[in-house]
Amino acid sequence: QIQRAVNAVATLRARGVQVIFVRPPTTGPYLEFDNKVFPRAKTWDVLLARTGAPGIHFEDYPELQGLELPEWSHLTHADANRFTEALVHIIERDFWQVAAPH
Repeated sequence: QIQRAVNAVATLRARGVQVIFVRPPTTGPYLEFDNKVFPRAKTWDVLLARTGAPGIHFEDYPELQGLELPEWSHLTHADANRFTEALVHIIERDFWQVAAPH
């Protein structure tokens, strides 16, 4: 799957598309399973290194913490809105600053 992502990112970049990966929050048994079966060092970190694309992992950003995930991988409606607002802020702040109007 990582090689497929590498190829896809290369294709997108050749077309002038910027790429950023996002690892949304999970919790409970779902996160435990992910950490066991798909350890970050062997998946997420390798994906970013091989594609050269930046990434936002929920564990790295305090503003993406404390969200309610009643099914361990799906946000409540209110927290989905909060997550989206925080994500946009992180992207604009850390990756693609919005150009000031002329």
